[in-house]
Amino acid sequence: MIELIENPNRLIGSPLAIEALASKNSARIILISDSHGNSEIFKNIVLQFGKTCDALAFCGDGSSDLAHLLEDAGASEEIREAIPPVVAFVQGNCDPSNYILMPGKSPEKRLPTFQILTAAGKSIYICHGHNEDVNFTLFPLAMRAQAEECAVAVYGHTHLPDNTIEPRHKIRIINPGSCCRPRGSFPASFAILTITDKVIDPAFISINEPFSRTPEFKVFTPLR
Repeated sequence: MIELIENPNRLIGSPLAIEALASKNSARIILISDSHGNSEIFKNIVLQFGKTCDALAFCGDGSSDLAHLLEDAGASEEIREAIPPVVAFVQGNCDPSNYILMPGKSPEKRLPTFQILTAAGKSIYICHGHNEDVNFTLFPLAMRAQAEECAVAVYGHTHLPDNTIEPRHKIRIINPGSCCRPRGSFPASFAILTITDKVIDPAFISINEPFSRTPEFKVFTPLR
């Protein structure tokens, strides 16, 4: 269960939960991006998978959907218990620069353009990707992740699921895809990232009928 506290580093959760996540032997992180106003699918993903995960990372373009989830958590025990103990979030190019994520609990602030989340001893660079020019190349993203001493970079923006290793910097780069507006031949999707001392392994999950109140979820491999 999450504690609705926004910390100085902009992570949401109790300081103890953030510290515990960093030192765990293994961690599971829900990766969601580009919900674009579909707060229902955002909530359905969390209700279905949140209890088995240690953190949630939102890669932008749908900050209002995260805000609705956190607001509902203030009134619903079921939702609060489903949200993982730590939440990281960033601003997408379609998000406002300022937003109140938790009415009554946090003042209006600028949304962060990137965040660093540490899980199971590995640091993760989280961004939307438009500032890193991901539509053209992943090289700037890998450089920024390396500069922040991160082993993993997670981004959105393209609406295309991705799981690659940038060859020069050896950074694992992951895009969970869009949970409601897929592009190319891919389905709507999100991912669950498993991290251990030796493993960085994203599982991609497709969403059938993401605008339905009863979507179906299925593991798939995003082959290009």
